Amino acid sequence: MTDAAELPGRTRDDAAVTEMLAAFWHPVCTLDELRASATRVLPVRLLGCDLAIAELSDDEHTIVAMDDRCVHRSTRLSVGWAEADGLRCAYHGWKWDGGGRCIEIPSMPDGPIPGRARVRAYRTKVVYDLVWVCLDERSSAEIPRSVAHGDPAVRIVPGVPYTWSVSALRRVENFVDLAHFAWVHVGTLGQRERPVPPLPEIERADGELRFTYDPPSDFDAGGAAMYGWSRYRMPMPCTVSIEFDLAGGARRTLWMTASPIDLDTCRCFWFMGRTDDLDGPDEPHVEFQRIVLAQDEPVVNNQVPRALPLDPADELSVRTDKVSIEYRRWLRELVDARIGAHA
Repeated sequence: MTDAAELPGRTRDDAAVTEMLAAFWHPVCTLDELRASATRVLPVRLLGCDLAIAELSDDEHTIVAMDDRCVHRSTRLSVGWAEADGLRCAYHGWKWDGGGRCIEIPSMPDGPIPGRARVRAYRTKVVYDLVWVCLDERSSAEIPRSVAHGDPAVRIVPGVPYTWSVSALRRVENFVDLAHFAWVHVGTLGQRERPVPPLPEIERADGELRFTYDPPSDFDAGGAAMYGWSRYRMPMPCTVSIEFDLAGGARRTLWMTASPIDLDTCRCFWFMGRTDDLDGPDEPHVEFQRIVLAQDEPVVNNQVPRALPLDPADELSVRTDKVSIEYRRWLRELVDARIGAHA
């Protein structure tokens, strides 16, 4: 039997990949999803960690995240409910404040509360109507910037999040793989007759990979398509933002971040923005993206292994994989930096 560490993507560096990803902010649910819960508590999973997300009041600043396990008798806190000053465990009623400290034990109203009665809590932020969590309390990383939010000329349409059986890093790589357009996205983004993609100039700036893409101008992808000269920004390590310049001066935006449920599974959060067709229905624009996702899903979800190999020897690359090669190189540098920090 082959040892798991000998398989591509399954190496001793997995712990370093997890630690590297833990240093960044990741969305774990939409604000609407959390508020749809009758208990104002939602179970989520981030990098293999089961978390309970709770909204303690109607103020977005009171959204908290903590390990989804009561230290008393190990019941998941996510089956409890949120109160104004804490998260109540459903089993024995212990209450935990937003910092993970037990503030009430109903069976011992006179105390004392043990000093060990603490649940690990994590930083949270609400940005773009998404709840973000950072597992590393020491990290100074920032949430990826959206150029569309805050622009009054842009109509923003959120997409429905989706979960794929592939790593967040593979999902991001697929998003910027120019060579697959002609084969996976026939009729939407590419043509089999034109299989050779451009080799863009790639730059690193402000924690992002950046490049531009100029597709064939005589290909009609349809009026609702995200197709045209475009600027790609990849805020490292799990986000892609694409700005399209269309004929006539219209601008469109497609933004996606892949949240790592674990190293093999991701949940993707996305939205679209447009400055044209402002009075028209959103559905044709959303439907185009659904078609593109349906074309990608069976191919991307059948990559083996699901994790992205960072050793160049594990998968064969060619020069038309230029963006992917640079993306993997930077990921490798981030992982090596985490390994070096503990050497």
